[in-house]
Amino acid sequence: PHQVNEQHLMTMKALAIAVVLQLLSAVSEVEALATASNEATSTSSTTSRILRSSTDYHLMEEVPHDSSSFTQGLTYFDGHIYEGTGMEHKSCLMRHDPSDQMKTLDKIPITPSHLFGEGISHYYVWKTDEHGSPIKEHRLIQLTWKSKVGKIYSLPEMQLLKEFKYNTVTGEGWGITFVPHRNEFYVSDGSEYLMVWDTETLEEKRRIVVTFERGAGSTENVKYVNELEFVDFADATDAEVVDSVAGENGQCKDSATCSDTAKPFKRTMKILANIWYQDVLVSIDPESGKVSRVYDMRDIYPLEQRQKDADCLNGISVSGAKKDDEGLEVWVTGKLW
Repeated sequence: PHQVNEQHLMTMKALAIAVVLQLLSAVSEVEALATASNEATSTSSTTSRILRSSTDYHLMEEVPHDSSSFTQGLTYFDGHIYEGTGMEHKSCLMRHDPSDQMKTLDKIPITPSHLFGEGISHYYVWKTDEHGSPIKEHRLIQLTWKSKVGKIYSLPEMQLLKEFKYNTVTGEGWGITFVPHRNEFYVSDGSEYLMVWDTETLEEKRRIVVTFERGAGSTENVKYVNELEFVDFADATDAEVVDSVAGENGQCKDSATCSDTAKPFKRTMKILANIWYQDVLVSIDPESGKVSRVYDMRDIYPLEQRQKDADCLNGISVSGAKKDDEGLEVWVTGKLW
């Protein structure tokens, strides 16, 4: 990856950032939000790639990002980062090349143009080829804000395949992520709930309340859950997550066999989430909804360095990089960064 010096880091105004979330022990993961801190330290790493370190992450790379993009979601597929943006008459989907300074390779507008684009996620379904063998058909799913309309595109072409209707607790769509070994989407709507949808029927199966324990038996619901990304801290890429959990055939091919207990979650599997107007990532247990860890990202792009119109942290995607002993590598950015 392209290396940038500290002076460049301080002067960049529009950013997409690669960070490594440090691999934590089970004991460390129960640290609470109230005590989360980000005491940045001088760069001191065993890896030349690390540009800056903190108690929560290593900053690995920083590349340009279109500051007119109201980023609503990032997702990874086949070496590329896909970005979905919002705002009426401005929403679009883009395909970027992270190996070339996040160069934009394709950009398509959302139609009709009055739709306000929201979260996106790569996923796949199983189909049968002409020889009767199962093959993966890769797709991208996109939510919209208040229209209750979702869209499904082919990948990598980003050609519209279908539209669908949905509902949530608030009636809005915010974030979405794919859990391959369960044939499920996790969906946020700005409330404290995560809705779990079946990937084939797009019907809601259950709801999970996101909670945070502040200590002394005090538990509160976490509202404004936004962009989502399913990750496994034991693995690095979507393919590795699928192979390690679901076996060599990957995702459950028959949704009828993918019950809530058929393919259990491992302890290392989490839902990473942005919280609206907080520059943090939270790690959510996908079964209980409990926040087990908070990553403080306030100095990724400090408020005092942001352009006038730059908004909050939003956008999370695995990078596709092989995991090392330091932790899980993800891309992050923000609205109008």
